[in-house]
Amino acid sequence: GVGTYLKDKNKNVQVFLADPQGSVLYNYIKNGKLERTPGDSITEGIGQGRVTQNLKDAPIDDALAIKDVDAVEWTFRLLHEEGFFVGASTGLNIAAAKQVAELMGPGHTIVTCLCDTGQRYYGKLYSRKVLQDRGLLDAVPEPYRRSLHD
Repeated sequence: GVGTYLKDKNKNVQVFLADPQGSVLYNYIKNGKLERTPGDSITEGIGQGRVTQNLKDAPIDDALAIKDVDAVEWTFRLLHEEGFFVGASTGLNIAAAKQVAELMGPGHTIVTCLCDTGQRYYGKLYSRKVLQDRGLLDAVPEPYRRSLHD
C-alpha cells in the first residue's frame, strides 16, 4: 500500500489509521483488541469489524478514532471553502489529517486521500432530516446548511 511505499522511501514517515466511530480498528491498533469504539457512523464502506489481509502487515504507527461530527463538519467545509463535493470518508480523512498535524506540530508534511464523492452520499449525508435524526445537523456550519435538501 501507499504507507509501505512511503516508508520504503523514507524511514521517518509515520502512518496513521483513521477509523470512524463504531469500528474496531482503532482499538486493534492501539490495544491489539477487536473491540468497537462507541457509536454508529454515517460513513459507509469503512470502519471494519475485522482485520483484513491487506491490513495485517500494514506499517501503521498509530490510530485515530474520528467522530462523525468532525467528519461531517469537514465534508461541508470542503464543499463550501474548497469546492470539493465529497463524502463522509473524505471528511473523516481530512479531520484525521488535521489531528495529525496538531499532534506533529509545525514543519511536517501531512498527506491524505480524497477518496469518495458526495454524489454517493447525497440522499443521506446531504439530507437535513437524516442529519437531524442522527444528531449531526449542528456539525454542519450554519452558513453551509443551505446545501442540504429536505
